[in-house]
Amino acid sequence: MNNDMNHNETMDFLHSNGFLLNMRGNDFVLYKGLLSLAHIKGLQSIETDMVSIDMDRGLVIHKAIVTMKDGTVFHGYGDASNKSVSKNIGPHLLRMSETRAKARALRDAVNIGLCSTCELGD
Repeated sequence: MNNDMNHNETMDFLHSNGFLLNMRGNDFVLYKGLLSLAHIKGLQSIETDMVSIDMDRGLVIHKAIVTMKDGTVFHGYGDASNKSVSKNIGPHLLRMSETRAKARALRDAVNIGLCSTCELGD
């Protein structure tokens, strides 16, 4: 595989490696699939910053910056709150917020329009 995959090749890669999940007739991409695809397409770095944290309200927001080897940069924001995650994930709002931000930036970097499974709520 190379970084010049067309859309069909990208979707075939995700499907054949088990990186797609179909729920109620809709496909969602797994975070590990986005990360694998980004490495194939020339991922250079991922940086994150916490934008906001309000534990009284149970809300955390992160920003992710994905840089590809060709110099293109993609930004994504992710939030997590007790209302947007399952009860099992509730104690892990910081990590979920960061993962959601990275997933959104990675989706743009690899040109995937599917929602990531980590962006789904309860």
